[in-house]
Parts: sequence; structure tokens; C-alpha cells
Amino acid sequence: MAKYKLSFEINEEGNSPLEVAKQVQKMIKEGGDYQWYVQDEDTGEVFSVDLEEEDEDAVLPVNNYEPFIN
Repeated sequence: MAKYKLSFEINEEGNSPLEVAKQVQKMIKEGGDYQWYVQDEDTGEVFSVDLEEEDEDAVLPVNNYEPFIN
């Protein structure tokens, strides 16, 4: 079984880090369409996953992934 790392990235505005984290937590609980990045730990390959898609377009390779936070 392969091992993967997952990243969920979103830009959000708020008055403090705590406020922004709470806003995003609420958004996740309520559901929605988000972009996910999944990395295969063995190969280092990164894939973009769109859960709103239901065919082969749901998972696409990412050639140059640059995370929001370094």
C-alpha cells in the first residue's frame, strides 16, 4: 500500500490567525468544492485532485507544485 501526503490550501482573510482557522474549519464542516494536492511519498509525484470531477480528470499530475507556506 502506498503512502501519501495531502495538502489543502486556501486563502482566507480575517483579523487573526485564530479567526481565520475557525472560518476555514466552518467551511470544511459545511462542505464545498476544494482543491487538494496529494503527493506519493515514494515517488515524490504530486497530483491535483478535484472531488467534483468523476472521471479521469479528477486526478491530474502537477509538474511544478509550489506550496503557499514554505
